[in-house]
Amino acid sequence: MQLERGHRQRKETIYQLLLLLCLLVMASFAFPRISWLGNLGYALIALLLTQLVMLHKPVLSVPDRLYQTLGIVALLTQLVWLFTPLQWYLSAIPLVVSWSLLVGWSVVRLVKRLASEQSVNSRVLMGAAAGYLLLGLTSGLVMTGVETIQPGSFAPIDMPGVEMVGNSIVLLLTPVFAQINYFAFVCLTTLGFGDVTPGYPLARMLAVSTGVVGQLYLAVVMGILIGRISSELQKH
Repeated sequence: MQLERGHRQRKETIYQLLLLLCLLVMASFAFPRISWLGNLGYALIALLLTQLVMLHKPVLSVPDRLYQTLGIVALLTQLVWLFTPLQWYLSAIPLVVSWSLLVGWSVVRLVKRLASEQSVNSRVLMGAAAGYLLLGLTSGLVMTGVETIQPGSFAPIDMPGVEMVGNSIVLLLTPVFAQINYFAFVCLTTLGFGDVTPGYPLARMLAVSTGVVGQLYLAVVMGILIGRISSELQKH
């Protein structure tokens, strides 16, 4: 009984930490002076999802080890991308692929965790909210990578050209990427303000995919939570 309670508390703590890190990244986009915290937040999210979660597992399965490896790969590709010159646009391709796989796998694991919860409390709701924010933030990161691969993918984004920034690294341009993350959440929530638009086929499909995934996540998680609440009411 005590072991089960400790396991549940660890899961709920992970929900809280994940939500806190997602909010940290969002705050970094809202306040340009602390924009550097966004990249740190992404790195901590990758470590939380793939490393800290596994600490209390006595035996790691092959999928668990693959998941851990994917987290390290995603973290390394982010670091390489941030510290390469903007003109080395191909460095964004591993970032786009690894983070898409990592967060897709992570959201599936999170939904399974939420489905295994016996009751709905504030921390479980935090986990559900964190998953939704994680989808938006990752969409923003992937769209940012696409923008560096194909400048002009999202218009009008005030992206300096290579002739203006020279050999400046991507890290120095992170304040610009707040606009793309804003657009990612507009797509995720299907608000569609129209002030930013995708300009190339890849960007358009990415925007559509973000909207579809966002609605699918809400439908699945709401179904899980409503089902748990209904079963609790029937018991009482």
